[in-house]
Amino acid sequence: MEGHGAMSRTTVNESTCIKDYSCVAVCPTGTLGINDRGFPEEVSEATCISCGHCMAVCSTGAIEIDGLPVEEFESLPAAMAGQKELEALMKSRRSIRVFRDKPVSAETIEALLEIARRAPSAKNSQLLHWIVVNGKEKVRALARETIEGLLPASARPALVEMWESGADRLLRGAPAVVLACAPAKFSWGADDAVIALSYLELAAAARGLGVCWAGYLKLVAASHQPVQDMLNVPEGYVVRGALMLGESKFRYRRIPPRKPASVSWI
Repeated sequence: MEGHGAMSRTTVNESTCIKDYSCVAVCPTGTLGINDRGFPEEVSEATCISCGHCMAVCSTGAIEIDGLPVEEFESLPAAMAGQKELEALMKSRRSIRVFRDKPVSAETIEALLEIARRAPSAKNSQLLHWIVVNGKEKVRALARETIEGLLPASARPALVEMWESGADRLLRGAPAVVLACAPAKFSWGADDAVIALSYLELAAAARGLGVCWAGYLKLVAASHQPVQDMLNVPEGYVVRGALMLGESKFRYRRIPPRKPASVSWI
């Protein structure tokens, strides 16, 4: 027997539901409650954000949400990265500014974006739009236009002088650049972009690739129309973060020290 509330997106298979209420407990919006027969039921259709928590936690697969096809869920791997391996990856990450003259395949970038799109987003909105500039010459052209956008900023004459002498300190001759855009009116766009780009950065490190955050590009792309046109930023969107991407020319062998964490315990 299947039960569901009126106009509900949630369907519960009562013949397989074991009533452990894990789905109710993990629902972040309180959309699920318990009906008079003791089964989970949607109590507020408007608040469901399609996060999939309830379906992901159910041990018997008794619950389904319209718009979240069961066949698109992935099973967790039998073995996960251990604590030591994950911490070593995160601690050894470096900002790469000297890249090999070697392209990054579209397949590799697609695989990285597949990880990045799994990053948390505000209210599970998933509103980010990605722009990939792939190819050293394309990146060079983007750096040239970015420099043009910096010219009015007298506080950065050194960058312009280095560019004119042949040194690219903006995009560092990277073989690819990945940018995250969010709707300009979305309050959490910058947060979502930084989190997703951080996912991409760690996924790149796991594949032996390096990144460097392209702060000047993000700065210029926010206001310089020629850069926006070159990137084909969608109407109503703004660049919220950018990463240079490629294979490091050099191998790092040690993990430098960092300042101790500044912490207040309440």
